[in-house]
Amino acid sequence: MDGILALRADIRHKVDAALYWVREPKRLFQEFYRSDQLRVYSGYWNAFECLVDAVNIIRPAPQPSRAEEKQLIDKLLAKNSGVVSQQFILQAYQEVVNPGFVGKASHALRVCFEEEAAHYIRECFKLPRRQDRLYDIRNAINHGDIDAENPNELLRLEARLPRLWMIIWRMFGRLVPFPAPLDSQIMKNQ
Repeated sequence: MDGILALRADIRHKVDAALYWVREPKRLFQEFYRSDQLRVYSGYWNAFECLVDAVNIIRPAPQPSRAEEKQLIDKLLAKNSGVVSQQFILQAYQEVVNPGFVGKASHALRVCFEEEAAHYIRECFKLPRRQDRLYDIRNAINHGDIDAENPNELLRLEARLPRLWMIIWRMFGRLVPFPAPLDSQIMKNQ
């Protein structure tokens, strides 16, 4: 508690909001005596977004200069064999011009985890199977694309939930000093 109170007011507000989203689904468990993985996942994702905002307040992402933007676009163009396709334009816009939430979250993960960040960025946004990406699961829940009556869908979501849980609790540990959990998946890969 003292660690949270020591934070600057604008950062404390984001951390408090993240804690709310971690607690709220558990209250619903107690009220209805049943597991609602969709609600829990949404709550954890909301907590993640709050923590991303807090990290970006503490250390905003540097804005690339025009020359740096040109270099980034040239690299993307080289990776695309010099072909300016619709996909290339979309990728250049999302990665260079307006990285949006993915850019903010990737920056926050890099700030919090340095070498481990690539693993978490992959888990959130870059897994080969889109339906296993933490961000895409969140989008599917929010847009009603997950069949909550399908046990296989719920098992897939339940299998991914511990990864999101690990990320947010480790982010909490970076913002508010406490013994955050160790990530056995990352430790296993080292």
